[in-house]
Amino acid sequence: MNKSTLTYMLPLALFASTAHAMTDNSNVIVVENELNQVVNDLLSTATLDEHLNTVLSSDVQHAMIKEGANVGISSRRWLDSEVAVFKSKYGYKPTELYFTSDAVAILVNKDNPIQSISVNALADIFGCQSSLIPIQWQSVSPVLVNNTELTQVNAYSVNGDLSAHRNFTKMITCYDGQKTATKSLNNREDLIDTIESKENAIGYTVYKSQDKDIKRIDIIDKNGEIFGLDHETILSGRYPLANVYYMYLNLEPTNRSLSPQQTAFVNYVMTSEAQTTFENSGFIGLPPAAIERNQVVLKQQQPEIQGGYK
Repeated sequence: MNKSTLTYMLPLALFASTAHAMTDNSNVIVVENELNQVVNDLLSTATLDEHLNTVLSSDVQHAMIKEGANVGISSRRWLDSEVAVFKSKYGYKPTELYFTSDAVAILVNKDNPIQSISVNALADIFGCQSSLIPIQWQSVSPVLVNNTELTQVNAYSVNGDLSAHRNFTKMITCYDGQKTATKSLNNREDLIDTIESKENAIGYTVYKSQDKDIKRIDIIDKNGEIFGLDHETILSGRYPLANVYYMYLNLEPTNRSLSPQQTAFVNYVMTSEAQTTFENSGFIGLPPAAIERNQVVLKQQQPEIQGGYK
């Protein structure tokens, strides 16, 4: 099939207003707004025999329960009450697969002795205020109290780096009359170069696993627990500055409820080509253990290890 024949439905705020588009569920993927671009990127690289339409929804669970969508991609897991309603209607639970994730990495100069930072301190440094008060490194962490070499915190980011992501964006979004001390740079390379050259610098950027030469620090959540940045803490939901995205299927026990093109898309999401597309779009590709977990859930292979992501 010529990839140019893939078609997409116009973005809509609520799935309820697109009920007319669901007369044929076999060619539909229901997607939350911030994930629409990456899904379209995946569709542009996938080889499908027929086109798939993306329909935007602010409530993927409602779309699958009430409107009968067979494939939905969501930033939140289903509530027990939603699963119960779904099971009551269809006789089985929705199938949950890992889709992708994103995370914010906090970067500092290699000579900075700090190893971790609290979410509250990040809000003070990168957040928006009605009046800006200079923040000293000595107030950020007890480790830095007696450090006289570090002075005022210099905060940096990349322009538009978090435009498609949730969670941390809420912390650093400015409203009328608010200001931020964070200086916006043109690209990721400029950010890394700036942090490497300025001992007082700190910056945030979308996590990429290949960034191994720059110092990333751990995050202290609101309960005082410290979490490093890796695939396990991200997909388990423990890393405070991460989002996990799930793909849900209305998949009958006989595995016949999905159309051939929907099945092809589900399988494509787990390929190495799709993982590259995720990374190029600013998201995180699924690690092998998460892909294996998906394949086990789909009964495409037998589990080979105990435990894994939950």
